Amino acid sequence: MHEATLAENILDIALDAAKQNHAAKIFKVGLTLGEMAGVEVEALNLSFDVLKKNTPADGAELVIKRVPISATCNKCGKNFRLERYNFFCPECDGILILQSGRELLVEFVDCE
Repeated sequence: MHEATLAENILDIALDAAKQNHAAKIFKVGLTLGEMAGVEVEALNLSFDVLKKNTPADGAELVIKRVPISATCNKCGKNFRLERYNFFCPECDGILILQSGRELLVEFVDCE
């Protein structure tokens, strides 16, 4: 389960941010997560909840902003939101180039 490792890394980032800002308590950690990132959100939340206990992040909320998969055709230039992993343009059969959907980024740490 790689979500446990991800949760540990997210917590480490949040704890480092709190330490750098001389904060005693973390309230929220904002995460941008693309649909293609391969992360099971429920498992990530569960792992984060277990790991944050007895740390300055105890009680902190993991706020996740989901990013849809979008792509641009390299042939006709049209933009598309992908529902499935089909990387061929429905208009001209060109190859689609990903624009978003693979993000995995800690956006903010809300702390005291």
